[in-house]
This record gives sequence, C-alpha cells and structure tokens, in this order.
Amino acid sequence: MLPRLILASLATRKTSAALIVAAIALSLVMILGIERLRHQVHANFASTVSGMDLIVSARGGPTNILLYSVFHLSEPTAGIEWSTVEHLAAHPKVKWWIPISLGDFHRGFPVVATNDSYLEHYRYGRDRPLELATGKWFAGPDQVVLGSDVARRLGYAPGASVVLAHGSGGGPAIIKHADHPFTVSGVLAPTGTPVDQGLYISLQAMALIHSGGRYAYPTPGGPAASEMPDSVNAVMLGLKQRTAILGLQRELSNYDGEPLSAIIPGVELQRLWRMTANVENALRAASVAVFLVALLVLISTVLAALEGRRHELAVLRAAGAGRGTVYGVIVGESLCLTLAGCVSGVLILFAAQFTLAPWALTEWSLRLPSYLLAGRELPLVAAVLLAGSLAGLLPAEKAFRNSLADGLTPRS
Repeated sequence: MLPRLILASLATRKTSAALIVAAIALSLVMILGIERLRHQVHANFASTVSGMDLIVSARGGPTNILLYSVFHLSEPTAGIEWSTVEHLAAHPKVKWWIPISLGDFHRGFPVVATNDSYLEHYRYGRDRPLELATGKWFAGPDQVVLGSDVARRLGYAPGASVVLAHGSGGGPAIIKHADHPFTVSGVLAPTGTPVDQGLYISLQAMALIHSGGRYAYPTPGGPAASEMPDSVNAVMLGLKQRTAILGLQRELSNYDGEPLSAIIPGVELQRLWRMTANVENALRAASVAVFLVALLVLISTVLAALEGRRHELAVLRAAGAGRGTVYGVIVGESLCLTLAGCVSGVLILFAAQFTLAPWALTEWSLRLPSYLLAGRELPLVAAVLLAGSLAGLLPAEKAFRNSLADGLTPRS
C-alpha cells in the first residue's frame, strides 16, 4: 500500500518532481565526473612513466624536469654533457638508458631527439612497449617517426615531407630548418600518453640541423652524420635492481663532472598531485555545493506541497496511520526522487563519457573510463541516496505534527 501512495503522490506533482530529479542528477554528474576525471588523469600520468626508475638532467626543479622530459609541458633546462651521458650508459647499475634532446617543434608538436633505445625500452601503462602502426623506426638523420596524434591531425603518412622549426611550441618559430626536410618513416601506435603528440628523430639529426647555430647538410669540414650532439636535455634510466634507485640518486647528485639532478618519476608525480590538491578540493567543494542546493530544493518543494496535502495526510491518520506511515510516505518520496536522480545522473555521465571519449583521446591523450559505475564510487552514490532520504525527515515531522482536526476542517 505504501509504495502505491508514494507513486500516486508523485504523479500529482510531475513537474516539481522532474525538476528535483534533474537537480540531483546534475549534482551527481558533477560529483562522479570530477572524481572520475581526477582518477583518470592520475592513472594516465602514472602510466606514462611506467618502468622508469630515474630521470637525470641538469640541476633544476624536480617537477619541471618531469614535466618537460616526459610530458613536454615545460621549457627544458640547460643540457648535460655527452660525456656525462656516456658515464651513465656505462654505469654498472644501469640496465638501459634513453637520451632525450628537445627544443624543436613542428606546427605546435614537440620534436624529441633520441635513439633506438626509446622504441626498445620505453614503457607505458602496465609495462606495455611502444609499437609502430605503420612504417619503421628512423634509420638515418633525414627520417622522422610520428606519434599517432600528429599523423592523424596533420594528415601525414610514411613518405610525407616534414620541416622542423626551432622555438616555442606555442609561439612563432625562431629558425625554420627548411634546408633539411625530414621524411616520415613510420607512425607509432596510439598509447593515450604524450608519446602520441611527439615527432621523433635521431640524435645525429638534431646535431646536424643545429651545427654552428644553423642547419647544414654534412659538408667537407662540417659535422659527420654519425656525430652526436654536445649535450642532451635528459636521460631516462632503467636500473638492474630497483633497490639501487636511492643510492644512485645520491651518487648522481654529488657527481663531480657537472651539477646534475636525478629524480624518481613516481615520487615527483605524487609531489605534483599534492601541488594540485587545492584545485581538486575546490572542484569537489563546488560539486558538493550543487548537491546541497539540490537537497534544499527537494526539502522546500516537499514542504511547500504539504499545504495542499493536509487533507490527504489527515485522512491517512484518521484511518489509523501512525507516525511510521506518515514518515514512510514523505521519506519514501524523497528516496524515490533521489534514486531517480542518481540513476539519471549515472546514465547521463556514461553517455557523456561515450560521446567525449574520442575527442579527449585525440585532443588531450586522455582515456576516459568506459564503465557505468565503479566499485569505489558506490560509497559516493550511497551517501547521496542517504542524504536524499534524510532530507525528507523535516517535512515528515512537520506533516505528522499537523493536527488531525486542522487537516479535516475546511479552511476559509
């Protein structure tokens, strides 16, 4: 009987009920959406540095080193000498090493000069290696490999000609290396990481195009094609034993050859999240505020409806309905509205994820979740349902306190 009373009551107030459901759905979309985005960004960043034990660079801020060497989100610091790179490569604790040289761009996309170790040892996600979707890895100083986003957005394929430029990715080119066009040799498979947004050339190519402060093809007396650059911006290291990370970090911090910084990517990521914690908390607070507004709308709407339901509730009490029945009707309505809002919110968020997933992957290299509701989100949904149910207690108490005679007596 009670469920029928609840549904019949809601049916008489369809418009106000729909507005309450919409408000609760919007608040849940914000709460779950912000939490999912935060979790996915953390996961994407962590997957980018999978299997990387140390990043060595010239002395500088650890967070800045991480941002420019891995995520290409900052300007690189001064380089480290090639003799230092050779020292790192020959170190008995080092299993593999990946040199990185930056500074050039192509139509806003960063150019990364490296060697074959990048394709062989770089890992993302759960220890997944890089793979070529088409073509092959560069084999000479005039070849370039493209990330999947670069190839897709610029319409390039193996065999296309590419001209690089020196300068900031977001600003005008300082020097265009027009006299040294590169030929696309291959395209990497999508990874959902910043790897997708880079162009990859050999260290020899970087040395050639910047020899003497300008680009020049190998000429008599000029740099040979096998020449390495004088310096690189960073070296990624994988160690033979993870237990040697802290020891090698201290050793490199006291390196006599030149001032170095050796950072642990996972530790610096945690530091980065602590730096952005205030922003995350502000977004959470905003979503909670929207939910509180939805609860206030729910309470005020139910309270306003009580005036027109005095006779209905008085008849219930005259028929023998006690406090439990009155509370059951009012709180049950609040629970039904909150439940409908939660279901609607979850479905709306899932539809938004499905629609925006391709755009987020191509524009931001961010993989949006494909699930409807995760286990870690159940406490959030349960808290919303509980709060919505409790919001009906005040109107229920007010309805019960209305006198029986007041409800049955016609009002002039």
